[in-house]
Amino acid sequence: MAVETSREPIRPVTGTHVVRVQHEGIATADAERSKDFYCRVLGFQVLPRPAFTSGGYWLGTPGIFPQIHIIQSQMQPPGSSPLGRHTCFEVADYEAMKATLEREGIKYVENTQPGGRVQMLCNDPDGNTLEFQPATV
Repeated sequence: MAVETSREPIRPVTGTHVVRVQHEGIATADAERSKDFYCRVLGFQVLPRPAFTSGGYWLGTPGIFPQIHIIQSQMQPPGSSPLGRHTCFEVADYEAMKATLEREGIKYVENTQPGGRVQMLCNDPDGNTLEFQPATV
């Protein structure tokens, strides 16, 4: 039995639109070991990374998403920081995403990364960290 699907585009009711999963952030006590694993097993390359205060690597294929962000940290995920395990979503309308979080009473933290890129971080009901950034596509 075939399942019928609508050809109509999905229109979010929140005023937001997730464009793509940009990266997965993985906290590790040994960034070198993790880098070696992801490069060796998945064939990722080391990508340029801003001068964060924590050690780590950005891994992937240049110009293609998602990426893996290896973060040197003793933090045990989940957490409310980009230094722990998290998923980053690029959104078409960053201000609409912020308004949605505020309307829903979801606490968030907003940061500016080295290089000037803004991000918002919040937790889902189970404590998993979600990051939102303005879309680059």
